[in-house]
Amino acid sequence: MILPPVDAPVRYFSEFVDGRRGEILDAALGVFAEKGYEAGTMREIATAVGVSEPALYRHYAGKEALFEELVALAGDRIVGMAREMVASVRPENLRESLRGLIEARRVASEGSESPVVRMLLVSAPHSGVFLNTFRAHLALPMAEMLGELVPRVDGYFGLTFTAEETAERIRAFMSQFVGHFMTSMVFGSAPTDETTVDAMLAIMGWHA
Repeated sequence: MILPPVDAPVRYFSEFVDGRRGEILDAALGVFAEKGYEAGTMREIATAVGVSEPALYRHYAGKEALFEELVALAGDRIVGMAREMVASVRPENLRESLRGLIEARRVASEGSESPVVRMLLVSAPHSGVFLNTFRAHLALPMAEMLGELVPRVDGYFGLTFTAEETAERIRAFMSQFVGHFMTSMVFGSAPTDETTVDAMLAIMGWHA
């Protein structure tokens, strides 16, 4: 996954959030994706939007409130897109379905969503202030989504697991999937899709 230059214009939230609010969110995303939450400032965001800093505070009480809304809205949008992807996974065609899931996620992550991925995976989870928001709007909904998929695939292969075992396997599946894209951010290239699919199948005990 190749991230765009940090000075590239960001247009993500303004695609589904109307008016000045969408512009502010996009400007904040650009600043936070480049500098991180701690280093980014409201003044820089105001400059990127083209308004005064006091005008920015009329929309948001402060940087914390602005960043929290970024995390919540981005998480909700990604979960909504992921729901369609996960629904397309078919046990009878499992390897190809998982490969398609990775490819669909890659296409989304390499487009306007790339600074969002950087913000969500790098900045948000490492802040205690926003960790609960990250969990509520992204991590837990994704786990619940997989909680519907995994028993369906297990049943197809005649596998039986306890609820605790299933929860642990779902976490391992998520770790493998997210790790595929985190690796590309760190090293500039990801493991091959086939390698990741093989790992997913082995972790879950699915012999496709």
